[in-house]
Amino acid sequence: MTLKLIENDHNAKEISMEEFLKNVKSNSFYYFHKDTSYKNLKDLIDKLTEMGYSVYFREVKYALDEGSYMYEMHIL
Repeated sequence: MTLKLIENDHNAKEISMEEFLKNVKSNSFYYFHKDTSYKNLKDLIDKLTEMGYSVYFREVKYALDEGSYMYEMHIL
């Protein structure tokens, strides 16, 4: 499964779920592109919960347009 992370320079970077899980840090925010599958994100949340993390997940709208959103994940 691939995830599309949004980096600081606003470019999307594709990363595998396994690679993300290896590099995840506690007390971090991650932003995902809207093209990332919602089902993949829910699977990621389940895996992180199994690993002992608390995860807060939401959709962030940054303009009035319907398609102007991204996903935010806060991992504790």
